[in-house]
Amino acid sequence: MALEGLVGLPLKFLAKRKVNRNKCIFVKNNRMAQTLSTDIAAELNITARRNDTFKFELQVLKPGSSTASLDMVLGQDDGSGGTTTDNIYQAKMSIVDPSTRDVKLNIYSARWSGSNTEAGTDGNSDEPSATTAGHYYGASSGTTNVGGGIDVSNMDGEEVEDRLKISVPHNYMVFEPGEYKYDLQIRYRATSTSTPEYTTWLFGKFTLTSDITQL
Repeated sequence: MALEGLVGLPLKFLAKRKVNRNKCIFVKNNRMAQTLSTDIAAELNITARRNDTFKFELQVLKPGSSTASLDMVLGQDDGSGGTTTDNIYQAKMSIVDPSTRDVKLNIYSARWSGSNTEAGTDGNSDEPSATTAGHYYGASSGTTNVGGGIDVSNMDGEEVEDRLKISVPHNYMVFEPGEYKYDLQIRYRATSTSTPEYTTWLFGKFTLTSDITQL
């Protein structure tokens, strides 16, 4: 069950569908204007249960390969032939109320930056409340500080079985049951001096169902 991914990268998860990622989609119209779309995000609707641990995995393959994962466990090029401890790939997933745009939960790789400045330490995790958004970073693993709520530490470019893992403890899945929206955004910065690139990989509905057993 594959999604055709960035520049030919297949993404695998729950639904089978082909899309183009990090590739402009060029649609020819013989009668009128031609259309160019740079939106490469794939739609995936998710259902989870309140107060349950939330987990799912993505398979992302190396461009042109059906046997090796995309290597996401890389430090940024320091410009002198070495690498830094800042990871090339970072990620953030936000779950929001579609009517108010209020954030219910943000899930991050252990380190995330929305600017040209790198995060020097793992982010601080805060549980959600009725009025405050939750933030879950988890903890980094490995020399390039990968890991966290969105963990690429297994994505070493070797095996087709490698997976990008997204997981959240049950005590962060406590916002009110209902239908929300989410997306998953990836930050890519190859060198310590380049401008970060942000690309949305997934989006869709996020449904949180009511729980029965109370913890």
